[in-house]
Amino acid sequence: MINWLTKTLLFLLVAISLAFSIQKTCGYCNKKVDGQYIVFETKTYHQSCFESHVQVRCDHCSKKIDGQYTIYNDKNYHAGCYKKYVQIRCDHCGNTISDAFNIDNDKRYHKACYFNNILEKCDACLNPIEGKYNKDYWGNIYHQKHNSEFPSCDNCNRLICARITQGGYTIDKKRNICSLCYPKVIVKQSQIKDMAKDVKGVLSAIGINNIPSNIPISLVNSMDELDQIATIRLGNVRGYTHYSVNTLAGKKIKEEFHIYVLSNLHELAFKAVLAHEYFHVYLFQNDYDLESDLREGFCNLGSQLMLKKDNSVLSKYLLDSMYESDDPDYGKGFIKMNSMLEKKGWNTLLNDLVKL
Repeated sequence: MINWLTKTLLFLLVAISLAFSIQKTCGYCNKKVDGQYIVFETKTYHQSCFESHVQVRCDHCSKKIDGQYTIYNDKNYHAGCYKKYVQIRCDHCGNTISDAFNIDNDKRYHKACYFNNILEKCDACLNPIEGKYNKDYWGNIYHQKHNSEFPSCDNCNRLICARITQGGYTIDKKRNICSLCYPKVIVKQSQIKDMAKDVKGVLSAIGINNIPSNIPISLVNSMDELDQIATIRLGNVRGYTHYSVNTLAGKKIKEEFHIYVLSNLHELAFKAVLAHEYFHVYLFQNDYDLESDLREGFCNLGSQLMLKKDNSVLSKYLLDSMYESDDPDYGKGFIKMNSMLEKKGWNTLLNDLVKL
């Protein structure tokens, strides 16, 4: 609030008359007052004493103040000087502020200017945001209430609404895909061949060369269906590799693999999941029976490998989600295996898997 006060300076020029013979004493010099005098705040002054020593002066222009004046922060101002040079002004519109105002980053604003022009606006509803709000990986900010009003994208985690994603689509009544990711999702078997070729090429460059070319890859419509197919806990990984082997006299005579991947994944996420499953195939082929945290952590190195080949915001989001996961296998196990990879490199790590 502005601390200001307006006073009226009252001058009384009084002519001594015979009707009043009360002796006056100057409130400044304490000498007798003869002739005209001035009364100010109940005290009597010689006119010269008042004008030289008592009369209020403007703390801006230093000139004498006659009539109304304003006190602000214990200083006195002509009304015009105060309004033009001293009174607080809004840092948005430049007009004077005469009542309550908002301060933000040491700047002052009218309440209306602050609310309508300075406060950040919600990317979902465009209304100003006051108090706590959410900010997604993509830089969108929105009121927390929108979390319960709109679904989030199963691929990028954006809030699905008209202004942020231009809407989206509902998949199997439980999953939602935003309109920004939807053009890139994998929904047909015909899309898989090229994806698999790209992934195998990346894996071959690090020394994983013998992934069978005839492994069937099937799309699964829902996580519930994928959970029914799987025989292990899947965590956040959206794929599963079924493995069967026939042996004779302790030797493998036949191996079969079948990879299942959740449908409607963004092609980048699909490649990451497929790389994870190909790493499982590699472990099965070489009879590496690792503890669950090392096994899933190692396979997540395949996902990381694919995501690092891409430089999009989505790849960075998916990578950060992996690094920040507190899952004992897919998160902490991945961090453990990634630490080994950084120390040893791919060639040594692959050779040392037998020791783990």
